[in-house]
Amino acid sequence: MNNYQEFKIIDNITKLIESSFGIHGKLKLISQIFDHKNDEGENDNVVNSTQKIIFTNDGLLIFKSLNNDSPYYKILLQQSNYIKNRFGCGVSQYIILTNNILKRSIKLINNKGSSSSTFSINQILNIFQECRLFIKNNFNEKFIINLKDEIFNSNKNDQLLESIIKTNLSKNILSIYFKRISKIFKKLIKILPNLDKNKIKIKTIISSNEDDNNNNNNNEDEKKEEEEEEDDDINNNDNDEIEIKLLNGILIKSKFSFAGRDKLIKIIENPKILLLDYEIELKHQKEFANIEISNVNDYLEFINAEKSLISKQLENIYNLNINLILNKKVIGDLAIQEFVKRSTQNQNNKINCIGSINNINEFELIKKSIGGNTQSSLQNLSLDSSFYGTCKKYKQIIIGKKSYELFEGCQFSDTQTIILKGSSKKFLKEAKLGLESLLTIFRSIIIDDDFKFVGASSNFEFIIINLLNELIKKKQQQQQHQHQNNSSLSTNLIIKEVLIIKSLQKSIKDIIKLLILNSNLNLDLIDQLFQINNNNNNDLKSCINIEENKIDNILDLNLFEPKSMKLSILNSSIETSCILLKTITT
Repeated sequence: MNNYQEFKIIDNITKLIESSFGIHGKLKLISQIFDHKNDEGENDNVVNSTQKIIFTNDGLLIFKSLNNDSPYYKILLQQSNYIKNRFGCGVSQYIILTNNILKRSIKLINNKGSSSSTFSINQILNIFQECRLFIKNNFNEKFIINLKDEIFNSNKNDQLLESIIKTNLSKNILSIYFKRISKIFKKLIKILPNLDKNKIKIKTIISSNEDDNNNNNNNEDEKKEEEEEEDDDINNNDNDEIEIKLLNGILIKSKFSFAGRDKLIKIIENPKILLLDYEIELKHQKEFANIEISNVNDYLEFINAEKSLISKQLENIYNLNINLILNKKVIGDLAIQEFVKRSTQNQNNKINCIGSINNINEFELIKKSIGGNTQSSLQNLSLDSSFYGTCKKYKQIIIGKKSYELFEGCQFSDTQTIILKGSSKKFLKEAKLGLESLLTIFRSIIIDDDFKFVGASSNFEFIIINLLNELIKKKQQQQQHQHQNNSSLSTNLIIKEVLIIKSLQKSIKDIIKLLILNSNLNLDLIDQLFQINNNNNNDLKSCINIEENKIDNILDLNLFEPKSMKLSILNSSIETSCILLKTITT
């Protein structure tokens, strides 16, 4: 019994992913229906259904949507998650290449000819491992393109970054904004050389063009900076769906506040910030919501006592020249009115307040970035300056119709916030996934590769095929030596090994073929690619120019992909194939 029939699960899933592979891969519209029982428990026999629509060409999302209990599916899913988390992309190529290797290996195993033409699983596994090690030992510097100096060269930086970003965003909705994103990444790399994921926040904001036209809260400097950064490809497009902007700091959504806060100052430079966990409101009003007062004088006495208590507490804030209060708890209407009154009377008293920051993670992120300690009372505020946070500038800004708090230039953190603003929630979700993947890719480029790349658009695949040709030549030389020694057994063994290597070559070549087919190009390009590179063996820089349907040079087109990602996908495909082939029983 040959259980390789179970591999059809992988083959069926791969067929769905194949059409989404490459720069011109098709999007998939996937409908998922989830059944669940009535949560209220009124009738256990009633089953409700929820439908989820996915519109994507991301290999991992497509793979996950086709959930299967097969152990083979689970093995591929585990490795696919690893590739996605580490490199940000490459899952589709990993699954397709693994399936190609498995199919061609099974074809060899099923060859039922003479004993000299049959292949054992161990023979295939051994040669695959030999191929993997040969590639590892012979993939040298002549195949690697070091762009570290060029990336940071002001004359070449923009073109290279734009090309790398355009290549890696080719399947995402953000691909048309590659120039704007390259400027953002240029700034990010200068501020955060390793693109620390804990210091880069992405916020999506749903907003219409009408909202933007009503936003008059940007100062002249911000407008001038935005005009300088505008790109031609964005300015000329009247139907922009997404706006992208980088903010140097932490952005949080404004919290609920009582009337009057909109009259407080909205920009404070180098503020002294009080971190508080204390309710600033009429205590007795809260604790005694229902009280009986028999006459007007008692009522006035009660109100005046409350106001006096609040005023004394606020006086401690004024005496310490505190400009901004961040409170986990409520800041009442009386306190806000007092702040407005104080600011109106004296223009030098710049003060603002944000209450009800009840998201612990959000509060702790701000605290970690601006410094200071959380205080739990206004009665005895610390005189030690280290108890208070600060940043270069605090702003209350309007994006669309919503208010946000921005802390720029935090002294203890270089946190950066990328704003994605658009009118479609689904588009913004897809854009955010693309941006997160791009950040992961660049972390791999910086940390794993030190800005070392390999050629994209089939160049890497050709190099690997060429290396395997060298291994074949080595085997053929051994065959000639064995033939001279009249050793027919060894000669047959070497012939089998060469056939196994060629099957791996064909599996890799199928990736190039699929890229061409999905781009509606002529398959003759494959023969042209191999012919040109074979004629110039010392300069393997040719690739397929998908946009112009011809063979071109990767250095002219700036088509590069991360070295570690491409090698890892190849190794993962070979290793996964070996693991699955070991499960075959005959």
